[in-house]
Amino acid sequence: MHRANQVNLRKIVRWLVAGAFTTMCAIAAAQPRYGLSPEASAVFNRWVLATCIGDEERKLTEDLRRYAGPLTVAFRKAIVEGPPRDELRTARVAAEARFAERAKFPIQDYRIEGVSEKDLAAFSRVSRQSYVDDQVQRFATGYRANAVAGLGVVGGPGAREVLTRIASNRNDPLALAAREAIKAADQR
Repeated sequence: MHRANQVNLRKIVRWLVAGAFTTMCAIAAAQPRYGLSPEASAVFNRWVLATCIGDEERKLTEDLRRYAGPLTVAFRKAIVEGPPRDELRTARVAAEARFAERAKFPIQDYRIEGVSEKDLAAFSRVSRQSYVDDQVQRFATGYRANAVAGLGVVGGPGAREVLTRIASNRNDPLALAAREAIKAADQR
């Protein structure tokens, strides 16, 4: 084989390998988290990303129970892992935007009742980084707390043990959510 043909063949093989790798990455990225079906994944996401379910509670609870098997596994993993990186990035961007809006509000120009001067001064001193980090942490904790509540709804093998372990650790920020999930499961 001529040297030029060998170089061209190597380039073609590299492009084929790169194309196959890119295709596999795209397929993997398109897979719903935890191997859930698209339908179960949609229910999972609605639940863990909810800030309030209000009128949808009964319907969403029915949907959770419809996919109880796979959601039991997904909720257990979400409790440990927390939100995926892209959700954390979205929460960070939103927190940065809220901080920018908050910075436009000259608190000293308004009379605010029911809050001490000390608390208002502390509010004004919060740095962008501290504010954003706090908001992202609150989002991650809320996501995990929703997974705890979801596990309480779907139950499944070992769910009560997981909830009891979390509930018994007073230092765990998910302890209250776990106690409430156990209480709600006991009432069903």
